[in-house]
Amino acid sequence: MTEDSCERVARPVPKPVDFRERDEYPRLVAEAKPNERCLPCLLCEPVCPTEAIKVTFDKSREDFGALREGIEGKITIDQEKCNLCGRCAKFCKAFLLVDKGEKEKDPRNLVPYEQLLVDEDLCDYCGLCVSLCPEEAITVEGEPLERDEEPRIEGKIEVDESLCIGCGRCAQVCPYEGMDVSRPFQGQIRMVEKNLDRCDPLGCLACFNVCPAQCWYVDERGKAAPVEDQCILCGACEKACPVSAIEVQRSDVSHTEVKETPWAEEWKEAISTILTGERKIPDVSGAVQPPEIERTPLPAPEMPRIDPDLLKMVDEAIKPLVPLLAKPKVRQIMENEPPDRASEKIIERLRQNEEKRKKAMETNEGAE
Repeated sequence: MTEDSCERVARPVPKPVDFRERDEYPRLVAEAKPNERCLPCLLCEPVCPTEAIKVTFDKSREDFGALREGIEGKITIDQEKCNLCGRCAKFCKAFLLVDKGEKEKDPRNLVPYEQLLVDEDLCDYCGLCVSLCPEEAITVEGEPLERDEEPRIEGKIEVDESLCIGCGRCAQVCPYEGMDVSRPFQGQIRMVEKNLDRCDPLGCLACFNVCPAQCWYVDERGKAAPVEDQCILCGACEKACPVSAIEVQRSDVSHTEVKETPWAEEWKEAISTILTGERKIPDVSGAVQPPEIERTPLPAPEMPRIDPDLLKMVDEAIKPLVPLLAKPKVRQIMENEPPDRASEKIIERLRQNEEKRKKAMETNEGAE
């Protein structure tokens, strides 16, 4: 073997790359990024319709020691100041955020929580939560936790770019304008009034079911309506509406650069189609059709010859199995066990049944 051939053998096989991850492949720009105003808090994570956001903190109450016993004190929350951001609940188990019920959730009011409660059985009045609250809504009276320096509690938000659709719900629920959002499309969505009288959101729900941004609600007229600031103009609702009561118009598409590749013009046409809705039909007038292939019909299959003696032997062989297969326990074995193991168990049951049958015959003969 030559040196060149050894090098070819040792060379690793390149890992296949998804063509959608290549730089030449243009992509829609739909993203949400936390900025310097982000605390973070817990409001954006539960309102994300695609679960693209994850909030984490580097420390919790347990990191500062176990819960002290016998400490007396008092903790109060100013409900006027509290915006239910949830930082205290993420940090300490003594705080409990009460979620809204599914029927109470409304895209017009995105705050996912109804109330903040305190379980004083889990609170030792350490006071760490006071500095954690951005609204200064928590007051603690008691014996502060002894510590060498003021504790620093850091958090971060991670956004999965592959899941983010750019709906902006995270930015809308944030009380501190801590999210910057890029939407994939610009334009407007409107309801077609002449068809809206046939809209029945309680019986249909087509627009609710297909919307990736979950931006639909039932308005005061009892008709479906979108929160336009959360709509990404994907057009799914327009296609799904059975009464044509929805119209989506796009004025711009946010996408990465279309690079000069062999498919650049096709990408540009595809983007133009997203805006106009008009698809360019390729000219196939010059296409050559292949000649039809003459196929010789196959002869009809012959019926196999059945040997009556062999058929009788098969019937006799499976006869003991028939009552056994009717038992639920045996069917359960066949469904849940591997084939080899199931065969062993069924054969063992056949053997036991045969022994019982022989004993019964011997008993009957002895009685006679």
